Amino acid sequence: MRRRRGSVLVVVLVLISLASLLLAQFMEDNSLELTMSARENDRRRLRSLAQSELELALAVISEIRAIDLNNIHNPAQGYEDPHGYAGIPLPEGVEVRFDFEDESAKLPLALLDRSSLIQLLYALGLEQRDAERVADSIVAWTSKRYESTEEEARDAAYERRTLSHRPARRPIRSFEEFRSIGVAKDFFFDEDGKPTELFESFRMCVSVYTYRKANINAASDAVLLGVGMSEDQVALIREMQSEQGKRTFGQPRYFRSSTEVRTLLGGNAPIALLDDECQLLWVHVTVKQGLSRCRMSALIGVGDDVSFGAPTPSPEETPVDDPLGRGTLSQVSTAASTTGAGAIKPSTVATATPGKVIQTAAPRAATGGRTYVKTLTYPLPILAWSEDNGAAPAPIREDE
Repeated sequence: MRRRRGSVLVVVLVLISLASLLLAQFMEDNSLELTMSARENDRRRLRSLAQSELELALAVISEIRAIDLNNIHNPAQGYEDPHGYAGIPLPEGVEVRFDFEDESAKLPLALLDRSSLIQLLYALGLEQRDAERVADSIVAWTSKRYESTEEEARDAAYERRTLSHRPARRPIRSFEEFRSIGVAKDFFFDEDGKPTELFESFRMCVSVYTYRKANINAASDAVLLGVGMSEDQVALIREMQSEQGKRTFGQPRYFRSSTEVRTLLGGNAPIALLDDECQLLWVHVTVKQGLSRCRMSALIGVGDDVSFGAPTPSPEETPVDDPLGRGTLSQVSTAASTTGAGAIKPSTVATATPGKVIQTAAPRAATGGRTYVKTLTYPLPILAWSEDNGAAPAPIREDE
């Protein structure tokens, strides 16, 4: 009888142990799922908050641009602190940081001719002869008719490559294209295919986006020297831009017109490739709360005529000459026609910006006696977008 009681006690203890183990495993799995769910909720909440902060920055920039005669020169105009300008307090327990990077502080690569490329490469440290060879190969790659004087950059040389190809004959759309350009690739990449210091410096001075001129207010020393300025002229600009710089009473720490530039540097200042306005602006927003972090970046077009390489036109469309020399654009004109009850399709015309269409009449539709606009006019177009919201949580395996 005592043995039976002892056996029952052992069985009960084993069952209790198994139940405890199962309960502990269940609590651990449930805790992991709750943690992952909480992290995902934090990611979504911070992403939404970052979008709101980015919208605030765009609204402030748009308002300042409208006040200052549609001109954006420098963050010192007031958009460097969007919350301070708008008078909107920060959310409690949240850190927000704004960073502004003027993409138009670089020289538009598509508009640089051979002599401009030689001057820039020489300012970056290349010998005159090497600068001429690299510039020649780049022009031959992008130009429709120019044939390089360098054997390695001729059409026949490209056709003899392991992977036979031809020059692009259009503006460069990616810095990775330089790996395929004869002569230039030998100076921009080492034997292992890693970018050289020269290439990194060159990439910081030029942009693959196309706009009329670079913004002198944000241009680096290398860019200013690359357009032909002397070191003394660059020093004068930096002195004017400094906090304690000697400036005319009431003049801000940035240029507002080419007249101000020439007054400071002299009438013969080499500013043919420079302007005082921002054309392209990267807006970076970083939101932190506790250990969670979200960074959101948008490239906005501030200027009215900004593009990213002309696309290949359709054979069925009429080619239109591009005044900026970026190839051909497409033009499709559609007469106004009625496509439904009260719905009107407006006529459209192409612009110098690929993909951008101006509507001659606001598209409206009437429904039940009410008229509403079918398009939204956004104050500043977004040309590029990137997000960094931390690593996504690892998916839960079914066998775990």
